[in-house]
Amino acid sequence: MNRRKRGAILVVVLVLFINLPILHSTWTAWRVERSGTDHTVELTDHDVLTPEGDRQYWLGFRFPEDVDPDQSLWTARVDKAAYDEAVAEGTVRVRVLDDNPAAYRVEGQVRSNVGLVTTLIADAILLLILLLLWRFGRSSRPLPLRIAAIGDVERCPPDAAVEQVEGTLYLVRGEVVRIEGDEVVLDAGDRDVVVILDGHQNPVGYQQPAQVRGRLVE
Repeated sequence: MNRRKRGAILVVVLVLFINLPILHSTWTAWRVERSGTDHTVELTDHDVLTPEGDRQYWLGFRFPEDVDPDQSLWTARVDKAAYDEAVAEGTVRVRVLDDNPAAYRVEGQVRSNVGLVTTLIADAILLLILLLLWRFGRSSRPLPLRIAAIGDVERCPPDAAVEQVEGTLYLVRGEVVRIEGDEVVLDAGDRDVVVILDGHQNPVGYQQPAQVRGRLVE
């Protein structure tokens, strides 16, 4: 696997790692809205918290045993109107996925934007890092090596290497990243290698592993 593919896979993994939680919560909320069942459940606890002077209204409740056999205590932050109504009636209206009691939405629930903001900030930082790597990685990458082929370009197992056979003769392996007229460019890992076919054949296609022998062109 060459440098470009490894880098692309790493970027995909990082993007998934950063965005998967918010994507999962969004998907779950959509499923609750689309397929959830409405229940009016008994209020088991309630409290008003004031972290940093911000009044927060919290409700605690349990689902019926047919929804949640474990009878876990679930909580939700709601607005003041929903809180006052739930406390006065001793019940709270909840929409839940019957096969997943952890997926629910309470009437009047207050959603936090912390997860979304954190994800957007992380995405912005990742984008900045990628731009810096692209900018300075390109400038620090060695100039392409140029060789004149002494034989046809051949298919080979995936690899990336520049081996000096003797004198100015080199064996190059890498992925084909560009085909232009009488030239083929291979990604040989730390640097690109421009192969001047000089009448020889190239049966290897774009983004396929190839190898070729050639003499260094000054």
